[in-house]
Amino acid sequence: MMTFDTDTQAGVVEFLVDGGVTRADYDAGVAAMEAVIADKGSLSALAVIRNFSGMELGAWWKDISWGATHMGKIRRAAIVTDSGWIEMATRAGSMMVSAEVKLFKPDALEEARAWVRED
Repeated sequence: MMTFDTDTQAGVVEFLVDGGVTRADYDAGVAAMEAVIADKGSLSALAVIRNFSGMELGAWWKDISWGATHMGKIRRAAIVTDSGWIEMATRAGSMMVSAEVKLFKPDALEEARAWVRED
């Protein structure tokens, strides 16, 4: 399951992933991100990944296509996790995007929230 909270004023969307991500979860998250981009021109994202057990194929495909067309609109991305494979994937993926990407451990959640809000 993926849930999210939006702080439109700060231009931040915060996601919580705990289990599998459905297409409906993903579509709701994309709508929130697009609303912030429409209002602010860009956004920062915070993903708290407690447990990731996979993503429905339809969501995975949309993630690839959305990312390819909107990646320049993401200013910062904070990833909060203690999963080694997600940390490695984040490091590898961060080399291919213009956004600032930073990893945080779960006990540094408040630091991650402050970092995504910095100018």
